[in-house]
Amino acid sequence: MKWELIAFSLCCLNLYVDCDWKHDRRGHQRSWQSRDSANEITSRRRSDPPDHTKLIAMARYVLHSADWASLATISNLPAIEGFPFTNVKSVVDGSLANSTGVPYFYMSPLDFSARDLTKNSRATVLVSLEETKFCDQNNYDPEDPRCTRLMLSGKMKKVKEGSDEYKFAKAALFERHPAMANWPTDHDWFIAKMKIALIAMVDWFGGAKYIPVRDYLAYNYTGTEMLEYYNHLQHKHVIV
Repeated sequence: MKWELIAFSLCCLNLYVDCDWKHDRRGHQRSWQSRDSANEITSRRRSDPPDHTKLIAMARYVLHSADWASLATISNLPAIEGFPFTNVKSVVDGSLANSTGVPYFYMSPLDFSARDLTKNSRATVLVSLEETKFCDQNNYDPEDPRCTRLMLSGKMKKVKEGSDEYKFAKAALFERHPAMANWPTDHDWFIAKMKIALIAMVDWFGGAKYIPVRDYLAYNYTGTEMLEYYNHLQHKHVIV
């Protein structure tokens, strides 16, 4: 009788573990399904970039898709005066639906970069395809030449406050970076843009390519991937 009870208990335990494992497996399956859905949304973050042979289209795509840029200036800090100095800056090249190819920044005179630019307006802006997750999805290291990086060099200048361009740029900056609307009001914010003198891009093997500034600015970029992406997030209330 004792052994029969032990056998019966083991049988019940086995059934319990089996049912519990199946329940847990279904739970994990649902979890993975949810994760797959999230990954699907992430994969749709932005459409694939243009073919690497289409240099101007690629350059405009990379800048328009970037939320931030590395801004390099000539430092006027006493300890490193004359040295290159880089800073992260939020950037737009127009509204989500209207790309201009010109990088705009919301800056304060209190910032490192703004202080440097008052003495020397020369700068270089760097943006990378890494920001779009395209490189991650293709297992490209950020330094891989297939992970396109765009470098715009030129002189920075203030956009005249109250002008049509100022209103356009400010609306575009606040559209892409809504937190800016809540930044301290006593920081004397202004909008700056780059007057581009040189465009260099690494977007495939074989070294850097140089793009004529006139052709770059004249290109009619009609990509709507950023507008569609942000509309998708607002519709789904998802933060990727």
